[in-house]
Amino acid sequence: MNGELARLSRSLLLPLVFGFATTEPTAIPPGREPYFQRALAVIESDHAGLCPATASQEEFRATLAKLADETRAGLASSPSGPASVEALNRLVFGRLNIRASADLKDPCNLLPSRVLARKQGYCVGIAALYLLLAERLDLPIYAVATPSHVFLRYDDGSARINIETLQGGANMPDDQYIREQKIPEESIRRGIFMRNLTTDEILAQVHNNLGVVYSERKDYDAAAKEYETALDLDPRLPAARYNWGNDLLREGQYREAVRRFSKSLRLYPADVWVLNNRGLAYVKMKKRDKARRDFEAALEIEPGFEQARRNLEGMQSPR
Repeated sequence: MNGELARLSRSLLLPLVFGFATTEPTAIPPGREPYFQRALAVIESDHAGLCPATASQEEFRATLAKLADETRAGLASSPSGPASVEALNRLVFGRLNIRASADLKDPCNLLPSRVLARKQGYCVGIAALYLLLAERLDLPIYAVATPSHVFLRYDDGSARINIETLQGGANMPDDQYIREQKIPEESIRRGIFMRNLTTDEILAQVHNNLGVVYSERKDYDAAAKEYETALDLDPRLPAARYNWGNDLLREGQYREAVRRFSKSLRLYPADVWVLNNRGLAYVKMKKRDKARRDFEAALEIEPGFEQARRNLEGMQSPR
């Protein structure tokens, strides 16, 4: 049987109106940069070869400082939550003209300094850039994960405003994400999806997406290191286990693939792609009853899921 393997990912030049600043408007002593910024700078340095930079980290930090200072000055007379979100949206999606890209294979769409330089990124990359600015402004803005997407949320304990990075900062209600992505109530109740992420947990999303980049390049050792780092930062990230399982399946390490897929399903039992791919691993292991149960479970959740249907039919056809 030729199994239908799932897609890999679940999981992300400026107009010279202001240019890259050469000195920091708000001086920050060395080693005192905000935590998220320091962590992302290390990631960008460690993976610089994936997407050559057009500016140094010092220039990038100076630009962030300049933008944050200008935004702060504009909010001096109206510092409310909605006004803060509107100001950041105007900056990121208006003045900087950051646009959404669906290309998850391009690391330039993930690393925030490259997102800023090229004016485009996918959800995790745009969210990282937005959060860097929010961190400098000391705003309560968080990343929020769904099964296949990351958006942002302003949450000061009383006001909550969602920020959809792929639609210019539009405020999409939680119900819309839940309905469109069919997110099970159990997964929300357990805190797997739709909650405010910690800084380490959004960093885990970045490492997971780096793993996807290396997987696409068939550098499975580098990908595994990224998935492992992601899970160290956020053990409740099912996408990292799913993506790692896919790599192991491609490498013929079926038992290990099943282990990763099974752990992913404990976090997100309704994931039809994980069920499908674990079924494929079981087929390779000659565990046909378990494979059939996985394909059937995927079809029970999503009757129109053609990959699982073809895999199930392939098992039933004469050999």
